[in-house]
Amino acid sequence: MANQGIHIAGAGICCLDYIVVAPQVAWGDTADIHDYCVQGGGLVATALVACARLGAPTELVSVLGDDAVGRDILDGLEAEGVSTAGVVRVPGAPSPFSVIHVAQESGERTIFHRRTAGFAWPEIRLDAIATASVVLVDGYYPDLARRAVAMARANGVPIIADASPEAEDFDWLRHVDVLIAPRQCLRDGGFGGDIDKALDVIHRIGPTTAIITLGADGWVSSCAEGRARGEAFRVDVVDTVGAGDVFHGAYAFALAHGWTTARCAEFASAVAAIKCTRVGGRTGIPDLAGTLAFLRERSPNDWSRVDAS
Repeated sequence: MANQGIHIAGAGICCLDYIVVAPQVAWGDTADIHDYCVQGGGLVATALVACARLGAPTELVSVLGDDAVGRDILDGLEAEGVSTAGVVRVPGAPSPFSVIHVAQESGERTIFHRRTAGFAWPEIRLDAIATASVVLVDGYYPDLARRAVAMARANGVPIIADASPEAEDFDWLRHVDVLIAPRQCLRDGGFGGDIDKALDVIHRIGPTTAIITLGADGWVSSCAEGRARGEAFRVDVVDTVGAGDVFHGAYAFALAHGWTTARCAEFASAVAAIKCTRVGGRTGIPDLAGTLAFLRERSPNDWSRVDAS
């Protein structure tokens, strides 16, 4: 399975995560910290780290302040092999960060986030988007998403979006090839438990492939090949931070290799499951060999012919 010629680019948020694992307590109470880590986060940024761990060259297009938080974010990405040549630092602007409480009992998380704001949008080059095999975008910076999607579309590059199908995003989501939405879109969109209706709405917006991730209940997909549903892989969940981001990145890696929608989704589900076994959005992301070994042991489908070399 050669990665030669594969290049995955992304446009969206990169931030810093301060993660605390502690029991769930009533507001105002005190709890002992079970575990703690500080590492880079962000939807597209963590997705690209997953691609890099799996063996694909990657580059991020984003914006940061010129503060210490921004430097830590860049150091983390560069240590993972993600090119930050497309990240612009704005003098005097704050870089985004999150404080995340992970419930020790379940691994579920609550996020407190500081957005970056109050600066003039800088000029950003999109060369990496135009020449990529696959492009990942999120909706954190809507103007950047619009520009990245337009550039990818003009150059025939497949686009994967990490977003919910909400009205304010329709102007750029309609040009996306694959929309991978979180389970909360069912609630926020008023779909209740009607997953088919949600998938139909996503197709009407424009994406030809629609996927909804369902956490411990797996995933559903809809595309020209038909509709499919996959079960989540059962693991000892320690931390769900970044699981969706990792799913997006692993899906992009699989799509760059030309796999079917269902195969891409199962591969992404495995990578995300393994991630959840360690604290931190990036700590547990596996390499390709580890993922394939996991799939060969756990999947009902045949992964024996995929070579990790």
